[in-house]
Amino acid sequence: MSIFAIIPARYNSERLPGKPLADIGGVPMIRFVWEAAVGADSIDRVIIATDDTRIERAAKNFGAEVVMTSEKCVSGTNRAAEVIRQIYPSERPDIALNIQGDEPLLTPEILDKFIAEFKKSGEDIGTIAAPAAREEMDDPDTVKVVCDSHGNALYFSRSPIPHSRDIESPDRAGAIYLKHIGIYAFKAHALLEFDRLEQTPLEKIEKLEQLRALENGMAIRCITIEEASRLIGVDTPRDLERVISLLRSAV
Repeated sequence: MSIFAIIPARYNSERLPGKPLADIGGVPMIRFVWEAAVGADSIDRVIIATDDTRIERAAKNFGAEVVMTSEKCVSGTNRAAEVIRQIYPSERPDIALNIQGDEPLLTPEILDKFIAEFKKSGEDIGTIAAPAAREEMDDPDTVKVVCDSHGNALYFSRSPIPHSRDIESPDRAGAIYLKHIGIYAFKAHALLEFDRLEQTPLEKIEKLEQLRALENGMAIRCITIEEASRLIGVDTPRDLERVISLLRSAV
C-alpha cells in the first residue's frame, strides 16, 4: 500500500503573510513539517505543493520535492488533489496525506501512529483529534470536534463544542474535549471526490474545509492521539512566538 504525504503551502496567509517561510531558529517553518513527514516510516513520498516561487525555491534548497499548483485552489485539500491528478496515471498512491504546513512541532511518531490507526479504521477519510485544554475551548484559532460513538466526526467548529447548558463547570461533566489537528488521510478516490465538491455554507461560515465533506455525507474518522495535544498550529504571530519559545527551551 503506497502512501504519499502532500504539504500544501501558500504564501498569502491572511493573519501571517509568508507563513510557510516564517523563521524558526534560522529554519523556514515548512522544513520542520517536511522533516517530520520524511522521517515517518509509513510514508513513501513527500511532496510540497505550492503556487509561489518563493516557497518553491526555499523548499528545493533544503532538498524537498515540489509540485507547482494553481493559484485558484480554495483549500489545502484541493491543492493536494491537484498534485494527485498531476502525477496520475504514472503514479497514484493508495492513501494521500494532507499535512498542513503550519505544524512545526509534528513528529514522525505521530504520523506513523495516525496512519496505522487509519488503515485499521476502514474509512475513506481520517484526521487527528487530541485532548484539548480547557483554555483552548474558548480560543477560535483552536478548532474543536465532537464525534459519534464510532469515532466519526459529527461537527467541527471554532466555537466551544459541546456546549454545557446545565453544568457550571464543564470539567465536572466528565466530557473529553477534543481539538482538531490539521492532518488528513484520504484514500485516493475520496480525495478526488472531495475535490469535485463545491464549497458549502458551513465551510464558508466557519472557514473549515472539512465541513464540506460532512455536509456532503462523507464520513471522517477522528483518531485521537494524546501526544498530539502538544502540537501548536501556527496561525498568528503569537502562535509563532510560542513555538519559538518552546523549541528554545527544549535545546
